[in-house]
Amino acid sequence: MRWMSVQLLLVASISDILTCHAFTGRSLLQRIENTQATLAVEVGRIPGTAMPPEWASSGAKLGFRLEVGFTDNAEQSTKEKLGGDAMMGTRTQTILPLNEPSFISVSGSEFIDVKPGAYGCQIQDRDSEQYALRWHLDFPNGARRNDVELPAERIYFLCRCWLPSSTDESMLALENARKEKKQVMSTIELTNARLNKIRSSPPAGNLLGDVVQNAFNFRHIVKLVERKKKLQSQLNDLEKAYPLDSDKIISGPNEVSYAKDGVIAVKRGSKYLWIGRFKFTELF
Repeated sequence: MRWMSVQLLLVASISDILTCHAFTGRSLLQRIENTQATLAVEVGRIPGTAMPPEWASSGAKLGFRLEVGFTDNAEQSTKEKLGGDAMMGTRTQTILPLNEPSFISVSGSEFIDVKPGAYGCQIQDRDSEQYALRWHLDFPNGARRNDVELPAERIYFLCRCWLPSSTDESMLALENARKEKKQVMSTIELTNARLNKIRSSPPAGNLLGDVVQNAFNFRHIVKLVERKKKLQSQLNDLEKAYPLDSDKIISGPNEVSYAKDGVIAVKRGSKYLWIGRFKFTELF
């Protein structure tokens, strides 16, 4: 009986978590509904991609402007839902292309055919109220410019966004993140100053003194450089978790903040292969 009670408690806890995730995801979708966005899309090889080595190896890019509308229509198609993933949450809604993108090739101006898709979200960090926002659109004819090919298939857009802090805990977490960022940046500045001082220190003036001083300086430089790397990594993690850098964040309707930059990808099995980047240029 005790084991059965534990099992029932575990099932109830999991159910509560899933319900809570669905509710928070719905909260974000309600704020995004009827938002329109203008994106600057750039297809091409980016660091970390798992695309074949020959794909876009020249470094060329295929760029175009894409306008999309996030609708309040629930996506009903099973096929569309299967095209998503856990990061799209339990509910997906229709996203529409609002323009006919074009780009310039050796043949002149070429247009890209884009079909509607679906979007969804999933909470990533409850303290910072950060969500994974993902959507897909179908590009039935693809596009090509030199050795850069936008595949003729479903293309996924992956980015992050934040709801405004709505609880005492999330507001406190955001304030603490701001303080931590300020402290980390101050420590980085101090570390840089120490590095510059060591590198610019005058020589001892004799062979033995120079050898000893160089060895001493080298050990300190190595330690300071390692410290700086850790601090920079800490700063990067903070800025990924919280909307702290105004240069990397764009505000949208209904107090939703978006990371300006995202990636575009194709899907192979359960894996995403990056094929470029996009940037939010306007939200309304």
